[in-house]
Amino acid sequence: MQRRKAIQSLGLITTHVLFPGVLAGFLSGCARKSNPDYTPEFFNLDEIEQIRKMVDIILPQTKTAAASAVNTHLFIDQVCNQVMTPDQQQLMRDGIAAVAEGFIQAPDQTAFLTEVDQKAYAGEEGAAWFVTFKKLTLIGFFTSQEGTTKASNYVKIPDEYKGDIPADKTTLNYGKTSLHFEI
Repeated sequence: MQRRKAIQSLGLITTHVLFPGVLAGFLSGCARKSNPDYTPEFFNLDEIEQIRKMVDIILPQTKTAAASAVNTHLFIDQVCNQVMTPDQQQLMRDGIAAVAEGFIQAPDQTAFLTEVDQKAYAGEEGAAWFVTFKKLTLIGFFTSQEGTTKASNYVKIPDEYKGDIPADKTTLNYGKTSLHFEI
């Protein structure tokens, strides 16, 4: 497969037939606060640690837990292993490897990741993997119990449908960030 086609197909990962199974397995494991015995399926231990730090920059601890606290980095590992094609896996691995040294040595890792984010959304081919990485981070977090019940406008017993709800700076899920996100 050509590199350009592989990059374009990264966005289609969530439509893959195996994605719901990976998501269901992740959700059943969300009750565990941490999983120290987890053996990575796709990435090595150093890459998993870097991914953990990166997801915590994308979704840091605020009133809710950080992304790694709900094992979002492990979800990304499982998706890469079980859902992605070999070409997509290689793009993800190459992308993470390309930023690894700069990320580790950056005095401000948030600024470094913001720069990668800007390059990704500006259409730079070398940073295209980051769009998918960020989508998987958000999917992993907001489908966890923490993300669903505490970081969004969760209503345990639904009321009537309200299609137009005013939003302001205090409305959950509408926070401003320097990182772009588009689905």
